[in-house]
Amino acid sequence: MATGFRPLVAAAIFSISLPSAASAADTISGTAVATSAAQAGKSPNSSQCKKDKGLFDRLGGFFGIAGVVNNFSDAILVNPVLNQNPALTKWNQNEAPTRLPGLKFLRTMWIAAMVGGPIKYTGQPLEMAHDRFNMTPTEFAEVGKEIVKALQGAGVAQADIDQAVCIYQTSMDEVVSSADPLQAVTPKN
Repeated sequence: MATGFRPLVAAAIFSISLPSAASAADTISGTAVATSAAQAGKSPNSSQCKKDKGLFDRLGGFFGIAGVVNNFSDAILVNPVLNQNPALTKWNQNEAPTRLPGLKFLRTMWIAAMVGGPIKYTGQPLEMAHDRFNMTPTEFAEVGKEIVKALQGAGVAQADIDQAVCIYQTSMDEVVSSADPLQAVTPKN
């Protein structure tokens, strides 16, 4: 399994609010679709992501996916970008101590189902589960960055990371419920 990090790919995938051209590296396994959809402020549909029944196994099955989920779940609790969101900070401080183990189970189930595993996700609809957090496209992208880091840490091949990212991007419309704050633009003279 390859462990090389390609910052340009990850940056392009998760630069939701910043326009950029898709690089040649972005075309791997549907990443260009996810990138262009993210830049347009919407998620790709699952048919736009490359279908590959072997992805579940290449991610390590339930145990490998659970390890990745464990790592990115812990990372997003302390992520400084995500902790600027008051609703997420409140959950991290008040609910994570008792609810995080169950959330990790549900995330493992969701990812396993999405990558072709032999399970059906039976948790709350993502929109219902995330609505109270008022997540922005930037925060969604930040979670994605943590997922990429966890996949890389697990030694997942870049092509499989790209495929998983495309699948993750399909949930954007269900998870994001707030716009990013408008940034001031200085007019050119």
